[in-house]
Amino acid sequence: MARACGPVEPDPHTPAERVFTMSPTTASPSAPKARRVRIYTRLSHPLRKRLLSYCAAAGRSERAVIEDAVERYLANPAKDPSTSGPVDRLAQAIDDDRRLRERQHRDFELLSQMFGRFLRLWTIVHAPTFKQPATPEAAEMLSQHRATGEAFYKRLAATVADEFLRGHRFVHDLPNVDDTGRAGKP
Repeated sequence: MARACGPVEPDPHTPAERVFTMSPTTASPSAPKARRVRIYTRLSHPLRKRLLSYCAAAGRSERAVIEDAVERYLANPAKDPSTSGPVDRLAQAIDDDRRLRERQHRDFELLSQMFGRFLRLWTIVHAPTFKQPATPEAAEMLSQHRATGEAFYKRLAATVADEFLRGHRFVHDLPNVDDTGRAGKP
């Protein structure tokens, strides 16, 4: 099928370049013509070889591969890592650091709240132990309670250390806490 190539009126949105329309000479007058604008660019020899190899392997024309690549790039340049310059990478690093600090602040606030509640409960339960025992039997009983408490604390500390080393954090045990740090409704 023979093709004719000639200049046509340029699109008002394109620069003042020569616009060519490629169409079969036998095409019906009602068939829409694919309008294309010719652009010129220079590629390095290694990149051109890679492009040719890819086109041969994929069975696609260079034009189709380049057109698809430009279309994907223009559709969402933020997702293309090759488009991020130093400022973009710095902004991303700052955003990542801010999110990390916000998560750490949330965790700290949760732990502070929990510690405050624990301390309140502890003082309520152990208030009687702050008094001096009146009898020797009471002193012996208080001594046994303290020894039992010390042994329990050592077991608790060992368990916490083991869980911490395995990556478990207290925040993981809290129900209904989302990533924003707000407690969800039960």
